[in-house]
Amino acid sequence: MVALAVAALIGTRYMKWLDGDQLGVIAAVASVIAAVAAWKATSRASDTAEAMAAIERNRWHAELTPQLEVTVHRPSPGRRATFKIRLIGPVGLELLDAVTIRIKDDGVDRTPLTAPPPTAEDVAAQIWGPLCFTPGIDDVAAPGRSTPLFRLEKGDFKVLDMTNTQAPFWWDDNDAQERWRGEVKEQPVRLRIECRLKGHKPWFVHRELQIESTWAAT
Repeated sequence: MVALAVAALIGTRYMKWLDGDQLGVIAAVASVIAAVAAWKATSRASDTAEAMAAIERNRWHAELTPQLEVTVHRPSPGRRATFKIRLIGPVGLELLDAVTIRIKDDGVDRTPLTAPPPTAEDVAAQIWGPLCFTPGIDDVAAPGRSTPLFRLEKGDFKVLDMTNTQAPFWWDDNDAQERWRGEVKEQPVRLRIECRLKGHKPWFVHRELQIESTWAAT
């Protein structure tokens, strides 16, 4: 193989004029060129294989995106509501090692335009929506924006307690809570559900849920 490479470099008719040392140098150069060419070919093949493997992993990850049945139900007039989530699919996904749910805001820009309060941190801490998870129940921490991690197997339910959100503290007039309820009562509950399973990248499922009720809300 090296001899062929040498011949290709200098031409066979000139080889007889070269001594052994010169031929050795040329052979070494040819060996390096051949090695580099082989390395490039192997590298290209490796890159192609890795790219194909990444495409397949992403396809499989997308196909395993959790299918979730999620409801929020208010059984009677008042502050309380029941949140229920169930894993129903897809085929091939039998459980989730860890699920956490976070309540999203309504997306309205409420950057403070006057001197505080509120500060930007106050605005970010406020839950701009009708419901939150009830602090102190199911290990939910105040202000009730998110849940602790929990495991969910296919077909099983996880039930969580929810309650009405409170008006921003800087709404300090006497009818603040009444005005707040009027502003948010028709809004959906906006959720980001993070699902994890060992060996997979996390999935993020976004939902907007209307509050179901078995009574005529006023």
